[in-house]
Amino acid sequence: MLPIILDLPFFRLKSLALLAFLAAFFSAFIFWRKGREEHYDTLEIFDAFLASGIFAFIVGRLAFVAFHFSQFSGNFWQVFNVFEKSGNEPMVALAAATWFIYRRAIKNKWDAFEILDFYVTAISLGMAFIYFGFFLDGSYGGTFTKLPWGVISVGTFEKTHPAQLYSLAYYLFAYFYLSKMEYRYRTLEWYRSGKKTAQSGFLFSTFLILTGFFHMLTQGTRLPSFFVNGLTLDYFIYLALLLFGAVLLFKRSGRTFIKFSRKS
Repeated sequence: MLPIILDLPFFRLKSLALLAFLAAFFSAFIFWRKGREEHYDTLEIFDAFLASGIFAFIVGRLAFVAFHFSQFSGNFWQVFNVFEKSGNEPMVALAAATWFIYRRAIKNKWDAFEILDFYVTAISLGMAFIYFGFFLDGSYGGTFTKLPWGVISVGTFEKTHPAQLYSLAYYLFAYFYLSKMEYRYRTLEWYRSGKKTAQSGFLFSTFLILTGFFHMLTQGTRLPSFFVNGLTLDYFIYLALLLFGAVLLFKRSGRTFIKFSRKS
């Protein structure tokens, strides 16, 4: 682990802060570039991405405080001390940013699902940087394991799953897969459903399905994040994410669950 990259008397550089900056930079660049390729206003695209990032950080922070309230009940002002008492719920932040981007696209009369396609592709690369930062920082670690690739995390004396690296590998895969499918999904006959053109939203729906499936598959290697009255909700949340993505993919393909035929 390497939580501190540079420690000087007048300056301290944390690995997580550096990786978060790189995540924002590369994600913003990819989102901006894809928007420019499709002839959107580049300033509006960049503004939407920046605003979504700020909104996501605030919502993710509040969610972390809500699910770990015992850590802040003694000193409420620590809620705002993100430098010494860091903590965020990355999946909640991602959901908040996605909702914000969708609402901004509707407001600006953009193709909302095309914008979401751009966004999940861009943010997949950013999430890979974020989880690498979590690994170096020693945060968001996994459950105990005796497997040979287990690591000793900060604050533990036994090997744990490198859950951050599992997520890093997944989001890198998601980024390259979505980037490849961006130019291919319009040729998929099953998705076009016999139509001349395919609707946008394929990449966004696929991202939801893959992300839900990945987190369900690796749930046992990660510490749970969402509790209500002692009940862990992680599995149900990711199952709902997968099912929502599947229904959305079906709907965006132009198909319907029930076909009504007319008799002449």
